[in-house]
Amino acid sequence: MRNTVIRLLPALLVLLLVAGAADAEDQNEQPPRPVKLITLEASGAALQRQFPARVEATTRSNLSFRMAGELLEVNVSPGQQVTEGTLIARIDDRNVRSELDSARSRLELAQATRERMRYTLERGAISQARFDESEAEWRAARATFEQAEEQLENTQLRAPYDGVIAQVPVDNRQIVQVQETVAVIQQPGQLDVVFHLPQQIVQQIPRSDSVSPFETAMAFEVRFGNSEKPYLAQLASYTTQASAQSLAYEVTLRLPQPDDITLLDGMSATVRLDLGQLLPASDNAVWHLPPEAISYLADSPEQAVVWRFQSPDRLEAVPVEVGRLTSKGLEVSGELDANDRVVAAGAHRVSTEVRVTPWVKEQGL
Repeated sequence: MRNTVIRLLPALLVLLLVAGAADAEDQNEQPPRPVKLITLEASGAALQRQFPARVEATTRSNLSFRMAGELLEVNVSPGQQVTEGTLIARIDDRNVRSELDSARSRLELAQATRERMRYTLERGAISQARFDESEAEWRAARATFEQAEEQLENTQLRAPYDGVIAQVPVDNRQIVQVQETVAVIQQPGQLDVVFHLPQQIVQQIPRSDSVSPFETAMAFEVRFGNSEKPYLAQLASYTTQASAQSLAYEVTLRLPQPDDITLLDGMSATVRLDLGQLLPASDNAVWHLPPEAISYLADSPEQAVVWRFQSPDRLEAVPVEVGRLTSKGLEVSGELDANDRVVAAGAHRVSTEVRVTPWVKEQGL
């Protein structure tokens, strides 16, 4: 028995040494290092931009009185459809009616005097000059009466055409002034959408003597409010000088009034524009990455690289060319594709030998 144990002892020692080496190797192996990754967007998606806009009626009128007075009636409300001639509002007309009655009396007296003078002139009892004076007085009285009639008409505000009331910024019994807006009417059928294109984008559009830079994009997508349904609009007009405050150019689009949504003057909208139709084409896709995503290899210190994540836990160095620094990050071009995941920070601390795992932000309580 003793001899058997002695013979097995070398084999047991070998097994213990192998197990110890395996345990040491397991203890020395490092766990995967968490790395922050960023996913590259498709170049077309990067050129899709949204701009806030507002709705304006193509035909729009601010209705106001030609005289000041107290509002006695406001017969419309926002969204109401009206026809040409509909009474919109009326102001106090008592003084005007009194002046009209006085003017009518003076006209009747002047007309009677003129007829009497004509009868007398035919019989040679008065001179032609005296008749001419009576006729001049009649003409003056008639002009005064017509002005009084017009003033009475001016106390009533009527719709100039068929349309929809967009705004009514006044209330009954309010004193309104001359040219103060009482109601805003817009003609249905077409709408304008106004937005501003920043100067930085306009500067990149190729210049052409025959075609406007904005006409290059023949169709614009417009969305209203929180709706995601797109409506196509065409270019209507644009300014050729940037606003001094915003350094942006005002662009007006036009589209038919949609049948499935009610749109009024002043409502919000969003214009989606594919800048790829405006900006010059590029053979190589340009990506925008954080500066911390760029590193340099030890054996090639002049070659910039980014680290592309390869499942399940390895990285691949991709040579890139680095461009200018923009507000979106460093411009980078190379053998990269949309949806590639690259290291976004700490690129100088990784290598092909380092095992990594994507870092996931912990959710708060």
